[in-house]
Amino acid sequence: MPASLFIKRVEHVIDLSPEDRAALGSIRVVERSLAHREPLWREGDKPVQCAVLLSGFLCRHKVANDRDQILVFSVPGDFPDLQTLHLGSIDHNVLSIGASRVGLISHERIKNVINASSRLTHLFWRETQLDAAMFREWVCNVAARDSLSRVAHLICEMEARLAIVGLVENGSFNLPFTQQDIANATGMSNVHVNRTVQELRKRGLITWEARTVKILNKKALRELGEFVPDYLHQHSLA
Repeated sequence: MPASLFIKRVEHVIDLSPEDRAALGSIRVVERSLAHREPLWREGDKPVQCAVLLSGFLCRHKVANDRDQILVFSVPGDFPDLQTLHLGSIDHNVLSIGASRVGLISHERIKNVINASSRLTHLFWRETQLDAAMFREWVCNVAARDSLSRVAHLICEMEARLAIVGLVENGSFNLPFTQQDIANATGMSNVHVNRTVQELRKRGLITWEARTVKILNKKALRELGEFVPDYLHQHSLA
C-alpha cells in the first residue's frame, strides 16, 4: 500500500472512517527512484502530479545570492508538493537527500478522492497548514537561535517526525545528511556545523556515526534546542 506511511501518520491525529482509509489505500502511484541531489521538481515547473515520499528524504530548496538554502526536509509519508494542486507552478526546488523513492499521483486522482469525502478534504487542507507551521518554526530557528540550539532543534524535529511513522528505534534513526546539508538548513557554515555536532557529542547528547543518529539524552537535547513539538501538531484531534 503506497500510502501506508501517510495513513499511519495522519491516523495518529485523525480518526479515518473505513471508507476514507480504503480510498487512500486504493490510490495507485507511479513509483520513481531519485539519486542524491536529483530534483523531483525544479523551481518554475508546473507539475500535474503530487508525490508522496515512500522512502528516504527530500528537501525544499532555493538558491539565494549563490547560497543553497534548505527550507524544510520531507520524511517518508509526507506530500512535499500539495500546493501544486492549486498554485500551478512550484516556486522552489524539491531535491532528494540521499537516495529516495516517491509515488507520483495525478492531480486529477487526488481531487477525485478529496471531492468524495469532506473528511479527506479536511485532511489534505490540514497537511498544507502543517507545512506552514513547520516553515514558521524553521524561520525562527535560523533567525533567532544560536548554533547549538539550531542543530539540536533540527535533530529533535527529525526524531519526532520519523518516530510517528515508526522509523526510530531506541532513540536511533537514519539521517543521511551531510554537514553541508545541515549547514544549508541552518544558515551556518560547514566548519561551524562540524564544531557544533562535535560539541553535542562532547556533551553526551548524541552520537552520529555514518548515517545513524542516536539521541542519548532527549530531555537535555530538547531543552538545548528550545524544541517544543506543538508546531508539529502530532496530538489527536479526537
